[in-house]
This record gives sequence, C-alpha cells and structure tokens, in this order.
Amino acid sequence: MARRKTRNTDKGRRAATAAAIGLFIVGPSALAIHAPAAHANIAPQAFEIPAGPIADALSRLADESGAQLIYDAALTRHAVTRGVAGKRSLESALDELLAGTGLTYAIDPSGKTIAIVLAQANNVANDAIPGLESLPPIEIGAEARGRAAAAGPGLRPGAEGAGDRITGYKADRASSTKLDAPLMKTPIAVQAVTRQTMDDQQAISVMDATVGNVSSVAPAPGGNSYWQTLTIRGFTTTSVSGYGMSQTYRNGLMQPFVINPSTANVQSVEIVKGPGAVLYGRVEPGGFMDMVIKRPLETPYYSIEEQAGSWGRTRTTIDATGPLPDDKTWLYRLTSEYMHAGSFTDYVTSQNGFGGLTLTYHPDERLKVNLDLEYQDLYGPDNAANFPAIGNRPANIPISRYLEDPTTTINNPNHYMRRFVGFDWEYKLDENWSLVNRFSYANSRYLSTGEFFNCVYNPPYPTGCAGATSVGDGVNGLILGHNNLRSISSSLDLKGNLDTGFLHHQMMFGTDHLSSVSSNNAYFVSSSQPFFSGWPQLNIFNPYYAGLGLWGQLKASSGFALLKYQEWQGLYAQDLISFYEDKVHFLLGGRYDFAAATSSTQSSSSALVNNALDLANFRAAHIADHAFSPRIGLLIEPLPWLSLYGNYTESFGLNNGLNSVTFAALGPQKAVQWEGGVKMEFFDKRLSATFAYYDIKKTNVAQRSVIAPTGIYDLLDAESKGVEMDLTGHIDDNWSIIANYSHTEARVTKGEPFNPADPLDLSKQAPVAGHRLPGVPDNMGAVWIKYEADGMLRGLSAGAGVQRVGAAQGDPANSFQMPAYTILNAMLGYRFALGPTHVTAQVNVNNITNETYFYGATSFTNRYSLTPGNPRNVLGSLRVEF
Repeated sequence: MARRKTRNTDKGRRAATAAAIGLFIVGPSALAIHAPAAHANIAPQAFEIPAGPIADALSRLADESGAQLIYDAALTRHAVTRGVAGKRSLESALDELLAGTGLTYAIDPSGKTIAIVLAQANNVANDAIPGLESLPPIEIGAEARGRAAAAGPGLRPGAEGAGDRITGYKADRASSTKLDAPLMKTPIAVQAVTRQTMDDQQAISVMDATVGNVSSVAPAPGGNSYWQTLTIRGFTTTSVSGYGMSQTYRNGLMQPFVINPSTANVQSVEIVKGPGAVLYGRVEPGGFMDMVIKRPLETPYYSIEEQAGSWGRTRTTIDATGPLPDDKTWLYRLTSEYMHAGSFTDYVTSQNGFGGLTLTYHPDERLKVNLDLEYQDLYGPDNAANFPAIGNRPANIPISRYLEDPTTTINNPNHYMRRFVGFDWEYKLDENWSLVNRFSYANSRYLSTGEFFNCVYNPPYPTGCAGATSVGDGVNGLILGHNNLRSISSSLDLKGNLDTGFLHHQMMFGTDHLSSVSSNNAYFVSSSQPFFSGWPQLNIFNPYYAGLGLWGQLKASSGFALLKYQEWQGLYAQDLISFYEDKVHFLLGGRYDFAAATSSTQSSSSALVNNALDLANFRAAHIADHAFSPRIGLLIEPLPWLSLYGNYTESFGLNNGLNSVTFAALGPQKAVQWEGGVKMEFFDKRLSATFAYYDIKKTNVAQRSVIAPTGIYDLLDAESKGVEMDLTGHIDDNWSIIANYSHTEARVTKGEPFNPADPLDLSKQAPVAGHRLPGVPDNMGAVWIKYEADGMLRGLSAGAGVQRVGAAQGDPANSFQMPAYTILNAMLGYRFALGPTHVTAQVNVNNITNETYFYGATSFTNRYSLTPGNPRNVLGSLRVEF
C-alpha cells in the first residue's frame, strides 16, 4: 500500500491520523472491502440497503456495486445510516448512506476504488491512487456531532444509544408516503415532527407537536378540546357531518374516534399535505396526520420522566425496551403515561392514563412482525369550546371563566376508555419485493356530559333569548350521552423494485379496508338552565349557576340517538419511475374506492319512554358511493441539493349523509389539487427547505342546515390556495432551527344566496360565496432556534421560539373575527452522566408575555363556541435514562 505524504515525526503522524484520516489508513485499523472480482459499477443500479450500522451498509454496497472500499474501521464504529433504496448512481447511493455521518468519499479516476475519508483541519495528500487529488478540509457532519452533544457526556451517539430520542429535527424519509425514497426525491409535500422536537418543546399533545412546527397547520375550530383536530391547508381533518372521523392515522391506518391520543409511545408525527386519497381513501383534501409509533430496539434502554407545571399538572412517563432472549429474536417496548392536570379554566381538572406494549418477532432478515396492545383511560369534566362573541370580537371576559354549570359537569364528568390491538408484518419475498400487512382494532366507550350556549343576548344579533334584558344573558343547552365506538382498519401492500430498460420503478400494489360504527344514545335539552323557566339567568359577565345538577332536566321526551357507520374497500397502485441518472422522478398513482355509509338521527317520539335509539335503528338509511382518485407527480433534480416538483391529485372525501329536510342521500365530498414547489438541502444535507404553492378546490362541502340546525342539507363549494415555506435541521454543530411561514386564502366559492336585507348574515349565520372559511388564519409563521453548547458547557442547551398567527373569521357568516396574536416560548436544559445513568433536566416557559388569544370557533353553534388558548405556563421535567 502506498504511503501518505505527511510530516516525518511520529507526533505528526499521530496527529494527522487522528485529525485528518487520509485516503488510505496504514496500520491494523485499516479495513478494505473488496467486491468479488468485479469492477465498480458507476452506472445507476438498484440498491436495497436498510438502515443500521454504516459498516454493514458499506459492506453491502460493495457487494451490490462491485466496488472496493478502503477506510479506517474506527471511523464507522458508532456511525449509523438511514439506508438507501431504489435505483441510484454509485455517487448518489454513497451520498444517501453517508448523510449526517460526518464521512465523505472520493472515487479514483478508473472507478475501481472508493476511499472513505473523515477530514478535519489538516489536509492529507495521497499518492496511492494516480490522479486522485487530496480532499479539502471539511467540517465533521453537524448532525452526527449534534447527536453526540445532545446525548451528553459518556452516552454513545446513534439511533439506539438514547432510545431513538436523539433524532435531530430533520427527517429524510416519511413512512406515510409508502415510498422507499428520500423526501428530496418525492414529488409531494411532507413534513415530520421528530421525537427530539417533541422532547425539546415538551409537546404533550399532538396539537402541541404540530402547530407552530409545520406550515399551514393550525388548530381546527374547537379542535383543542378533545379530538385534537387540525386544519391543514385551510381544511379541517374532519367534516361537519363528522361520522366520528377525526382522521387520526397511526402507522398508516386510520383511527376514528380517537380522543386526546397519548404521545408517550409516539416516535414522530408526519403531516402529509394535500389530498391523500390515492393511498388512504376518504381523507380530507388539506392533508392528514400520521403518528409513527416507537418500535422495540435491540439495545436495552430504560427511561422514566417526571414533568410538573402550571395549574398543578403532573405527568409521569416510562419507556423500556430491549431484547427478550439473547439472540434478539424477540424484542419488546413498554410505554406508559399518567397525567393529572388542572386548567386555567375554573373548576376543570383531568387525568389521563395510558399503557402500550409492543412485541417484535424478527427470526431472520426476511420476516419481521410487530404486535401492539394499548389502553387509554381519560377522565374529566367537559371543557369544550363555549366562549361567546359579543359584537365582532370574542367577549371581554376572563378566559378562566367556566360557562357551564359545574354542578352538572363536575358531578358527571366525561369518561373515555379505549382498547386497541394491532399488528403489522413485512416479509421479503426476495431482494426486490416484499409484502406488508397492517391491522388494527379499536373499541372505545365514551360517557359525556356537556353544556353549550343555546343563545346569548347580543343585539342586534338575533339569538332567540326571549325575555333577556342584559347583554350577555344566555341559556345553556345540555347533552348527556353514552357512545360506543368501534373500528377495524387493515391494509395489504406488495411493493418492490423493477427495471425496464433505462427506467427504474418503485412499485406498490395494495388494498385496504375500514369499517367503523358509532352508536350514541343521548339526552339533548336545548334550554337546560334554568330548566324551570324560559328566562335566561346565566350572564357571561356575572354568571349564576342554577346549582341543581341534572335533577329535573332529563326527560324521556328529550331522548336523542345518532347512528353512524362507514365502510370502504380500496384498491390502489403507485409507481415512482426514476431515470436520467436518478435525477428525474415521475410518480403515478390511482385508487378505486367502494364505500358505504349508514346514517340515522332520531329523537324520542314518546314523552314517557326514550325510544330514540330504537327509532334510529329502524329508520337508518344506507348510502353507497364509489370513485376513482388519480395522482400524477414529477420531480427533477438539476443539482444534488435542489429539487423542483409538481403534482396533480384528486380526492374522494367523506360521505355527507342525508338531507335533513328531504332525507335524500347527499353526494360525497370531492377535491382537486394542483401543487408546485422547490425542495433544497444545505450544509451537507443537514438542513432542508421546502417552498410550495397549492390550489385545492373542494366540492360538496356539507353545511349545517339553517332550516334544520341539528342536521345537514346544504352542499357548498370551497377553495383554498396559498404559499408555504418550511425550514428544518442543523445549521452547524451547535445551532438547530425550525422555521415556517404560510399564507392561506380559503373561501366559499358556492354558498347560500346573499340577502341584501341582512348584509351581515345575522339571521342565517350561513356562508355565502366569497366568505372566508372560519378558523383559518390568513398568515402564520413560526421560528424555533436551539443552541447546544460544547466544550466545558457540553450538555447545556437553550431554545427560544416565536409564533405569529394572523386574524381569522370566527363563524361561517364572517360576522366576527378572532384577532391576530404572537406567542413567545423558551426552554433551558442540561444533560449529564452519572456513571451509566444519564439525566436530563429541563424547563419550558410558553406564552411568556401572557398573550390572550383564541384558536377558533366551531361551526356547530356559530358565535358561541370560541376556544381560548393557554396563558403563560411553565413546565419542568426530569428524565433519567439508563
């Protein structure tokens, strides 16, 4: 082996070896991987290299490419790779394998040898390969060093070294796309919120994790109460008809009826923007959220975290994982959470218990099976949005004011219990093709008691509060119900790689099934306080509670039942076609759905017996739909760090139920999206940026009836278009950033006729063409910056963020607005080692300036259901890992 050019002293050799690492390493640590008597394959070819240790990945690369690799084994001892899949040139495959590891490479002119180099300040020349220039000095990969710094002194960096917590902020791939390709090669917009982001910001809920970290994502009107529903690109992730479809996804399967999902076992949250119908069926066109669940690890890891904060909040989480037998055929992961929380709202406390167990069976490289068991128990009084508007702004009352009767809700709290079982398995048929099957079953029971404003006296707005004399006088309504909620979701995908001439295909053929049923047997009383009089006695400025609980309010004649059943079967296919040296990617996809829904809403017909549920079963109406949903996308990489993309997508949306007046079936929702954008990577792929423009036209939008307000009869059209920007990742070894901005123009394009006699639409409270969709801010932007110290202060981290949310309309009539607001947040943490144990102490302060703001208003009760956000709050945590 040829010698390096360096200084002649032993000290010089040692320094150069440790700090620069030349193209060839002399000594026992040098490692050469030789392909079996083959020259390097420089032309594009198909690679299938999984995530894992970089040494294993390089060995497999040598086998598949016919190249010879020479490098220092010490360089790869702790490095991991995210893998590479699909047709790539040798350079492109190496770029993906080495991204974030701090390693770089050089290929000799003959194409027969690859040298892996970790270069630092010293420049080491090499004469071993004729014509090969020495590499210029580069910085060690910031992401790799960032993980090491975050891990703290003494903790091995890498994916499993800290229980998959040290992930950085940037995600290179997203499982929800069902593509084995980097996001830079995927012609759709996807953003992921990583585990480290959630830890740094102490995001306890899904809404905490996504809002402010992803552009065009906001809380849906009323969405922070129970369902954690989001607005993405101007459209909510559920419809006004509901059907219990909160459209929360878990590992790629829809999970209807999920209330406040725990994040204790969540590894990341992926937001897929735009219509996802081609792969996921009747999903809303703005986008959807997919929770990626933590998986068992081969390296044992245990952590316990205690959090405490404002209003008496305490939360304990446990995470334990590792192998069961020594051969690591079986792995396990156990996660749990217990939280008891007060609230800034008077009288309100809640508690949440969660437990999850995952078992993994991995007997060989071809088969991997995961079994999931979960249980959640959520308990607390109703605290749904119930804040009214007075005039054209939210009422000027303290956001702590509780506007339900505590003797009713506190004594009869809501209780949600959810049992879940699921599995997924993957079997590799050969090196190119595999089968993936997923299944989930959830059974929930929800006992609820809640009050809502039926009217608030607010001249000149007609409210129906007969006899009221003071502004703010109101009458509450009451709903008390028992809900049984069940769902089954499953999918089967055949995916693989195929070459046809100069085209490389990533193909997938699949089918999925969803069935869900919601049975709600309830009492619905439109004027519950005072139940003995038509005169309003609850005034929002000086509330008086009747104090009589449920006594006398519930009568058999007030029975109300709601049955909703959805089922669909989908057949879909997808092909990502790559060519021109893996720089052009053409995405084709299509899906055909066979869908059915059963809907029935009935009230008691007897003053003596609540027979609403029997009537609902007897009078249920069945509706069948079917549709084809195509998707076409194109992405071009003119430069290694730059991608230009565009797509056209059609969407088959939720069923709208029945006309409340004629009881005829309403047509399903549909949508079309055009999107174009730019994706970029900087600083050795440690920082990613996405810029996008989109235009979504949605038809057959269900609207609550003005004539029959408890049902639906109008079908409207709406359009949402806008621009968005996301910036995520590491700037250098010490600085990380999340930044985003979006401008959204979401308006009704076909609505109720305009009434010139009622220009503010005060009597109908119904949208007309040109009205903005409620709860959608016109502008949103956020920046979160984190600094991780090194040297003597290594382990210390600090972060700060600002979120600006523009004004939004509060109701479909656009008769009042929710003002813009700005929120400031900060964090300070320190991570240190105590022998084999690692401790992280952290404190977060949110809404530092104590800004009063409102998320949105529901469209169910128009002007009486605003949702206030949290005032200033502090949350501290102490996590012990070993």
